[in-house]
Formats: sequence, structure tokens, C-alpha cells
Amino acid sequence: MGKILVVDDDKNICDLISDFFSDLKGHTVYKANNAVEALDQARKYQPEIALLDIMLPGVHGVDILRQLKQLNPDIKAIMISAVDDEVVAREAMAEGAVDYVTKPLDLNYLDTLVTFQLG
Repeated sequence: MGKILVVDDDKNICDLISDFFSDLKGHTVYKANNAVEALDQARKYQPEIALLDIMLPGVHGVDILRQLKQLNPDIKAIMISAVDDEVVAREAMAEGAVDYVTKPLDLNYLDTLVTFQLG
């Protein structure tokens, strides 16, 4: 099982994703509701995958992606957004994201992406 960092400022979404991957799928999951928590969790626990919301308070998810990649170049990031924005998706992919998914989330699809990334 893998270590997953879930980053979303919406606590309900963060809890939903976390519960799905920890309780149902058996992964170790760390949660963060903002950029500071996300970077702190990444430093402490070295997650293999980050499920990262694009729109966070005061900072863009792509900026957090860059910082996560500096901490751990091997981290796999799946970007999550309420808006299907091709420009942002391309920017995220150029910065090293492995995928970009939109809300409402299909947890089974997200599970397929995570399973593939964990190899």
C-alpha cells in the first residue's frame, strides 16, 4: 500500500478522499487543507502520491506542485479541480503532474490512477 497526501481546502472533500483511500483501500493517508500543511506533511512523511487541489487559499495548486517536486522529485501528483481548464491542466502537466481530474470526483477512477502510479 502507498502513502498518499490529500490536499484540499474543502474539509469534506479532503475527508471523503482520505476515508476512501485509507478505510476502503488500505493506504496511509495524510491530509492538508492549505499549502503550509501540505508542505509540512510532505516533509514529514514523504508521500508517494499527492492528490492536490488546484484552487487553495492564497496559493495556486501548481505552485504547491513545484514546491512538492523540489522536496521530492519522485512524488506523483494528480491535480484536482472544480474547473476543467485546459491551460491550467497543461501547466500542471508541464510542472510534473501525472494527471488532472475534475470535480465531482469519480473515486473509482481516482483509485485506478493511484493504483497505476503506485505500480
